[in-house]
Amino acid sequence: MLDNPKSQAAKEPNALLWVAAIVLAALWGVVLIILLTPEIPDGHGFSHSTYKAMDQGGDGAGRHQALLVSGWIFGSLQIAFFVSLLAWGMLRQPFQAETTDANRNEGTKLHLLLFLIGGLFYEGVFGMMCLAYRNSLTSPDVAFLGPFPSAVSWLLFGVWLFPAYFIVLYVVFFNRYIVPPQNMQRFEELVRRVKS
Repeated sequence: MLDNPKSQAAKEPNALLWVAAIVLAALWGVVLIILLTPEIPDGHGFSHSTYKAMDQGGDGAGRHQALLVSGWIFGSLQIAFFVSLLAWGMLRQPFQAETTDANRNEGTKLHLLLFLIGGLFYEGVFGMMCLAYRNSLTSPDVAFLGPFPSAVSWLLFGVWLFPAYFIVLYVVFFNRYIVPPQNMQRFEELVRRVKS
């Protein structure tokens, strides 16, 4: 028996919604781990010897070692949550108009593949930032990548700029996935019905 195309189209958004729900539950788990991690002495800094109104941090590796891995996992899960919600929001929803496009399934697979590739690259950039930051805590020499220390460069030119990839996907595929012509026709039909 062949699957109904309508039920197949409804399964993909539901699967992404489940992915987002699982990632959200994992995020809460990591938050609990971070909150239950014991603080080290002077983890928030200690009084500066000269300027009494200012605290100083001390050994960065000692202060951050307990939270580096859980912070990396938390950031990675946030990226996965962000990408899965974007992909879920751009897929056809049950209330949208039926499509007559024979290549709809192929287009959806390509679209999901583009989101998967973007998500993996985004995770890689974030991982490189975390790795560069960890190395900066243990190395006596500051490694520069471009004009800034390497962790700052990964943050500025990677983590902050990479969402532009998803903006390009949104713009390029707007007429196909966000508001396809069938949905605009359906919307105009509903407006006409309400007015009459």
